[in-house]
Formats: sequence, C-alpha cells, structure tokens
Amino acid sequence: MSASTTNDTLSARIVAAGWRVGVAVFASLMATRFVAVPLGIGWIVSNLLSGSERVPSSVDTLAIRIATGIAMSICAIAVVYLLTRHADNATLRSAGLTRLRIGWRQFLWGVALWLAPAIVAFAVLAALGATLTVTVPAGKVFQTVVLLFFAVLLAEAIPEETIFRGYVTNALGRVSLGWWRTIFQAVLFTLFAGVLRQDWNPTELSLFFTMGIGFGYLRTLTGSIWMSVGFHTAFQTGAQLVLSHDVVNFAGDQTTAMLGVGVIPFTAAAILITTTRMPRFVTEKDAATKGGVANVESA
Repeated sequence: MSASTTNDTLSARIVAAGWRVGVAVFASLMATRFVAVPLGIGWIVSNLLSGSERVPSSVDTLAIRIATGIAMSICAIAVVYLLTRHADNATLRSAGLTRLRIGWRQFLWGVALWLAPAIVAFAVLAALGATLTVTVPAGKVFQTVVLLFFAVLLAEAIPEETIFRGYVTNALGRVSLGWWRTIFQAVLFTLFAGVLRQDWNPTELSLFFTMGIGFGYLRTLTGSIWMSVGFHTAFQTGAQLVLSHDVVNFAGDQTTAMLGVGVIPFTAAAILITTTRMPRFVTEKDAATKGGVANVESA
C-alpha cells in the first residue's frame, strides 16, 4: 500500500470519527440547553409564585431533577441509537450499551467500588475529628438519598456515560486505541464540562479530566458503560450529599470532604482493579464487543 493511500485512509477515518463525535457532543449540549434549562426555568417560576425558597434536599427540587434526567437520558440514548444504527450500521453493544442482564451487576459493582472506600475514608476522617453527622430523622435521610441517587443517575450518569464513554469512545476507536482513546475522550469530556458550566477553573476541570480517565478505563475493562455509570452515580450522589445537602453535616472543610468522596475512593478503586482480578460476573461480555472497540478499518 502506498504512502498516499495510507494517508487517504487515515484522513477518511479521522473525518468519519470527527463528525460522529461532533454530532454526539453537540446533540448532548443541545439536549442540556433545551431540556434542562426550560425545566429549570419552570422551577424558578414555581419558586417565585410560591414565595418560598426551595432547598436542594426538598422533594419537589429532586423530583424536577429526576424529570429533567428522564428527558435527558432519553435524548442521549436516542442520539446514540440513531448514530450507531444509521451512521455506523452497528448495534448498541458497540457503543457500550450492553444488555442489562449483565449490566445491572456491573452497575452495582461500580457503586460498590466507590462506596466501600468512601465509608472507610469517612470513618478515618471521623476518628481524626472531621465527623459526618445526620441532622434530620432517618426517614428524611433515606428519602433524600434515594431521590438524589435517581436524580444523579438520570440527569448526569446515564447521559454523560452514554455519550462520552459510550458513543464518543467507540467513534474514537476509528483513529486511536488503548490509552490514547481514553485520554482523547477525557479531554472532550472536560471541554464539554467547561462549556456547559461556563467555568474554566483549572481545579474544577482537573476533576472532570480525572473522572473521564477513570470512567474511560472502566469502559475499556468491561466493554460496557454500566460499571462507569454505577461509579459515576455513587460518586456524584455522595459528593452532592456531603457538599450541598442539609440532611448531613460534615465538620471538615471542602478540601477534606473531597478527600473522602473523591481522592481516596478513586485511588482505592484504581489500585483494586489494576492489581486484582475483577469478579467474573463483571467481566462477562460478548467476544465481538470486547473492549467496545470499533473496527478501525471501517469508516
């Protein structure tokens, strides 16, 4: 094969991957703008009419987040479905949307990967004087945690993992593999977060980049998005509960809180999955979709 033919083939793959990634990310931004924003405006109007200040832990606030999340998840999955079936002529498995028969177990393992180290971390912090205390009755805490969990799952974890660790990662497999593919999608995820939040604080962006790398690695290990969806949901639920909700009170500062919800669980999970074999039920997957990599020769 001549050098010019090779270059043409590479250029074609880059173009094919580029427009697919662009459409997926742009559609995600538009869904956020035209689905989340109107519902948010509705929340503000309702708040003004009622004359009361709603708090993050209130049932109506969390219910609106869940309603927003349902719409955003549907939009994200629809975009990935259309691109996968009509642009790629492939199945949803290639974009990491594997069957829930195994996916629900991967989801729970992802939750456990965050939850177990986080519990240990906050136990150690409590022993050092940075206690985490409950400020409302147990029923209220349970209600808030459950509603917040589903709000995060539907409005953040499923849409973001479906688009970035799912379709974008698969599209990038046309031009790069291994860690390069993971890094490229993490960069795109970070830029997406910056544009969406209109906040380019390096500390905040580094968190999103770390999330992109970690969740992308889970995607590579399983060929599925479900374990990263589980970890993502657990992490954001815990972080928002500790940092934003009044049902619990943390005696330490925000930096210390991030040790408990972020640094320690992420580090412990990384050590665990790189030094030990994962449970068999987590690694089961179709041989045809191992690693979720698209055929780099198909453009």
